[in-house]
Amino acid sequence: MTKRLFKSVICTALILTSSALWAATNNLSQALSPQLSVSGEMTQDKFQQLIKQGFKSVIVNRPDQEQGNTVRVDQLRNIAEQSKVSVIYQPVTSSKISETDVVEFAKYYNELPKPILMVCKSGARSSLLFNQAKQRGLLHE
Repeated sequence: MTKRLFKSVICTALILTSSALWAATNNLSQALSPQLSVSGEMTQDKFQQLIKQGFKSVIVNRPDQEQGNTVRVDQLRNIAEQSKVSVIYQPVTSSKISETDVVEFAKYYNELPKPILMVCKSGARSSLLFNQAKQRGLLHE
């Protein structure tokens, strides 16, 4: 029980820290490492600007059907493909990120060309995936 409580506290702290960092910046994306950045609330224009910044891969963590989502992954993929940028669709729900989600993300991270852009509503769930994979030693940096 104590282990589960500790994990829950750590995850909550990571989400809050990531959200605070995200809110503190007016940039289009927030770098979590030299090889990975996160971005929230996407539009087609914003995505085009981000692609021009030199990202080689994109991982979309926001489900297409999530309330308030105005840009579907197929629209982002069409923009990215024009610049020869690959897009991976790995939708996750913040409160339900599983070990399988973390391992799947780590696989993408380790195989995709870098730098990588991760996209979700606020940047928090993408940050959480990255931080959990990093804590578990799953990322080859």
